[in-house]
Amino acid sequence: MIAEYLQRLAWDPTAPVPDGWPHGWWGVLLLFCIPGGTGIPPGVLLGSHDGLGPIVMSILYFLSDIVLACIFEPMLIALAVLARYLPFLSRVGTLLMAAITRTMPAGSASAPLGIALTAFGAGLPFGRALAAGAGFGLVSSWLFTIAGDMVYFGLGLASTLWFDNLLGDARTAAFAGLGVMIVVPALIRRWHARGG
Repeated sequence: MIAEYLQRLAWDPTAPVPDGWPHGWWGVLLLFCIPGGTGIPPGVLLGSHDGLGPIVMSILYFLSDIVLACIFEPMLIALAVLARYLPFLSRVGTLLMAAITRTMPAGSASAPLGIALTAFGAGLPFGRALAAGAGFGLVSSWLFTIAGDMVYFGLGLASTLWFDNLLGDARTAAFAGLGVMIVVPALIRRWHARGG
């Protein structure tokens, strides 16, 4: 049942949580552990309807970031090792790093902001890769990356709860919250690219 719902959620992020899905903190944490942010609106709605407040949901999201960091870090290390032996993978990595480095504000003192901005819109593995490319260590890389992702979660939490209260329909609220989570980071990246 969980695997089926996760497959469905990949194609329809507004899909309601099925009847057999775990409730309370465990069900919310499972949804928050879905990479890419698609689990945020349904997790927020489930948590809100189960009586979990924004602070508890924020703590659960922070824990999900730690879980995902423990998953992504070995994957990123494996990709770095493979890139040494596979020229194609090395070229893709170089192009990807060049693309995400453009989000870095000018000057090394603002590198943490660039890392947080990258995580805010693109996600944890991209923030961590940029931090590693900028020479930050393991702990500081993940701290800046998770900080940006937590701001992203705050945006998703606030917009989903607001639309749920305004519209009274969970599916529409999830869709609207997801829309805000896509549009706002894109606008911030565009503003930043123009030197704002």
